[in-house]
Amino acid sequence: MSACDVASGGGGSGDGLNLKAAPQASASAAAGAGGLSKAALEGGNAKGFSVAVPAVGDAVGQEDVRVTENACMPVAYVLSGTAVGSPASTVVREASGEDTVVTVVLAEYDGERAQRVMDDLSTAVGECSGGFAVTVDGDERTVGKVAPEIAPQGADQAMALGAVVESGGVKAPVKVVVFRKGATVGYLSAVPTGRADKDFAVPSAVVDAQLAKLS
Repeated sequence: MSACDVASGGGGSGDGLNLKAAPQASASAAAGAGGLSKAALEGGNAKGFSVAVPAVGDAVGQEDVRVTENACMPVAYVLSGTAVGSPASTVVREASGEDTVVTVVLAEYDGERAQRVMDDLSTAVGECSGGFAVTVDGDERTVGKVAPEIAPQGADQAMALGAVVESGGVKAPVKVVVFRKGATVGYLSAVPTGRADKDFAVPSAVVDAQLAKLS
């Protein structure tokens, strides 16, 4: 399930665009541990959540996402549960809780591309704050106001955003947390499985667990 199919970051305090960059040379745990798979969430990492690998064809890819305004593409990607830019490798996990599903994408980038991705996404949030139209896997959706939210601590760079996505007359909140550790960027997009309250957010249990795996 992608975020746009039905995203306030938890796990710390900070402003919505906490993008002061740490040196890109800092090595990510994913690279040192022998690949992204070892840094990906597993069952038992996040209390209250089961973790699974999406079935082939279930995960949204960049090729499935289309927008009317190219400047909004980075935001469309993260709301849809996929990576921004051209990562060298990615892994996808789905964390399911009692009332929330979180798509977790870890993406490894070459050189300074990870930092560039964060900058591009920050720019896109500003340019597309009023909303935009997006098509995901052939389904037309309308993204409402895109607003920065509280970003988590514990990463080289981090940001969070939220939007309401309408599809077929049904509106649902989508919450996203994106963070960079070295050359690895984590994309966490959350949707409610039922009626969401006003405090709906990317669960801090999932955010904190994934940050810990990358430490």
